[in-house]
Amino acid sequence: MTNDTVLKIIEQAAVEGWHKLDLSQKDLTEIPEEIYKLKNLTELELPLNKISEIPEMIADLQNLTRLYLSHNQIRKIPDSIAELKNLTYLHLDYNKIGEIPDVIAELKNLRWLFLSSNQIREIPDVIAELKNLIYLALSGNEISEIPNAIA
Repeated sequence: MTNDTVLKIIEQAAVEGWHKLDLSQKDLTEIPEEIYKLKNLTELELPLNKISEIPEMIADLQNLTRLYLSHNQIRKIPDSIAELKNLTYLHLDYNKIGEIPDVIAELKNLRWLFLSSNQIREIPDVIAELKNLIYLALSGNEISEIPNAIA
């Protein structure tokens, strides 16, 4: 899909006030900046692309409750993810993420966290601070032990 086509979809979403935007399998190498103007978004789907990073601007999407970025090439979860206070669902399976940042603990409403098939070596103790978490997927990583804090 061409960049122009993606931009037209985003423009339509802005005009019509969409709450959900699905840009799965669009061959994107980055998250288009135009998305950050969509203040009504509660759900953003970007799986099966070639995105290598989550920009700090992700924090502009304050109403997001669901963020899907599986099957990309993301190496790092940015600190700005902590600004998404309404996030309940974070799907980052099948990327190249090497560590879970401590700021993840600030996502107090997070219920589902998918981080399977990455390059994570350890689970930080702060995961235990996610009191609303009901599902944590970490299979297919390089984790050798589970911290006592999770128990």
